[in-house]
Amino acid sequence: MLQDNQMIVTDQDGNESVCEILFTHEHEGKNYVVFEFVDTHEVSAARYIPGETDDEGSFEDIETDEEWDMLDKVLQSYYDDNEIDLDEEEEETEA
Repeated sequence: MLQDNQMIVTDQDGNESVCEILFTHEHEGKNYVVFEFVDTHEVSAARYIPGETDDEGSFEDIETDEEWDMLDKVLQSYYDDNEIDLDEEEEETEA
């Protein structure tokens, strides 16, 4: 069963993965969600397109380097604010 801060992401091949939502971010009128795959601890992001209800939104791939750079800075700030050492996180996922 999914927790409130989790979602299921389906890849191009139909494989489903549980992800934990780290945070959402709004920038220049666009909504983004930054999430971590529970099984691999890989962090990714997508643009969120709201639907008619809260349960009907969809995601679009982030396509520009500018968006990725902006989200990378926001993610680093998130880690700093939560005192998470990015190198330590990477070491844990490699073990």
